[in-house]
Amino acid sequence: MDKKEVEAVRAKLTKTGVVKSIEEGQRVEKPPTPFNTTEFLRAASSIGITASVAMRLAEGLYVNGFISYPRTDNTVYPSTMNAKEIISLFLKSEFSEHAKALLKTKLIPTKGKKETTDHPPIHPSSLVLRDQLKEDEWKIYELVVRRFFATFADETVWKTLKVLIDINGENFKANGARLVDAGWRWYYPFNKPEDRILPVLEKGQKLHVSKIELLDKETQPPTRYGQGRLIKLMEDLGLGTKSTRHEIISKLYSRAYVHGNPLQPTKIAMSLIDSLEKYASTITEPGMTKKLEEDMDNIAEGRTSEDIVVEESRTMLETVFKDLTANKDQISQMLKDGVHEDKILGKCPLCNSDIVVRRSRKGGRFVGCTGYPDCTFSLPLPRTGQIIVTDKECKVHKLYHIKIINKGRRPWELGCPQCNFEQWQKTQQEKQT
Repeated sequence: MDKKEVEAVRAKLTKTGVVKSIEEGQRVEKPPTPFNTTEFLRAASSIGITASVAMRLAEGLYVNGFISYPRTDNTVYPSTMNAKEIISLFLKSEFSEHAKALLKTKLIPTKGKKETTDHPPIHPSSLVLRDQLKEDEWKIYELVVRRFFATFADETVWKTLKVLIDINGENFKANGARLVDAGWRWYYPFNKPEDRILPVLEKGQKLHVSKIELLDKETQPPTRYGQGRLIKLMEDLGLGTKSTRHEIISKLYSRAYVHGNPLQPTKIAMSLIDSLEKYASTITEPGMTKKLEEDMDNIAEGRTSEDIVVEESRTMLETVFKDLTANKDQISQMLKDGVHEDKILGKCPLCNSDIVVRRSRKGGRFVGCTGYPDCTFSLPLPRTGQIIVTDKECKVHKLYHIKIINKGRRPWELGCPQCNFEQWQKTQQEKQT
């Protein structure tokens, strides 16, 4: 509907509505399937642990015998696994109530689509207590334990309600949902949806309309990929393996192609993609990598020979190399432009030239004007950490905010460098007085 139509409807509305119909229903959520590596990393990402950190923690738990091998495609427990024995390990732990409840059931697990014989799905293999692990280690261990329990649990059941309300001939819908049986969500409470409870209503009942709002919204762009969603997409596209996908994402961060989570590409990353799509599009297509991965599997399983795959790959790479060589100057210029754009913070308040992140001869970093030496405007920056220029702009100085990333620490939101410097100056003056 366009704005005029919406306003015409708004003009018709009165302060009284009538319940036209009530439709009750039931929605059932099936328990989750066992953890393979991809689903485990997605789940870890949803609780705030990055893919690379989650894999490192899981490998540590595996080495200490607390969970099974964390690199697996399998989503079906082997028939030889003694689920009752594993669940019984937790009878004297903080999971005791859950373990007791499960042991009263038939212990029939869910099954995923992929069954392999190399390693079982990720599951707990021995008991360890919370105070025996570091905080992040415990989060991963608890995630694995609760997912394992959930795969043996009942369905989650919701009661749904759809109400149609007539306001002077115009129909409006109200949807509600109430949890009837928590089922597997009792064992695995991560990302639990909330009840949307509607009051008790009857058909023909009159309702008072207390407020009417016209929301002026635009179509939103697709949401950015978080690490968990990106790993699932990589699996769907055949990019990387269960053992390398998290490492590929880590390289994107370390090479300053992305920052944040959800991932945001930097200008140099966009320039790299734009240049390759223009001059060597073959290597930007998921199909190329997927085919190579499939060829490797076919060699291992005897469906093709190494010589055939090597020859096909050589032919393809020769074509790509020729394209890159023929256009190296154009690609180089696009990348240089991207690097420069990544450093631009805004306009100089003194001469209106670009101000950028610069390095001194001694290796220090600072914000400087591209109009130097005619303009000497500058601001200090921290000596260590990777500098990321974000797309958030200071309302006062019109400069982009800066984020500092140090390995092993939380990102430091420095914010506007000029606001930051002015605050530092103010603090120093207060100390002197």
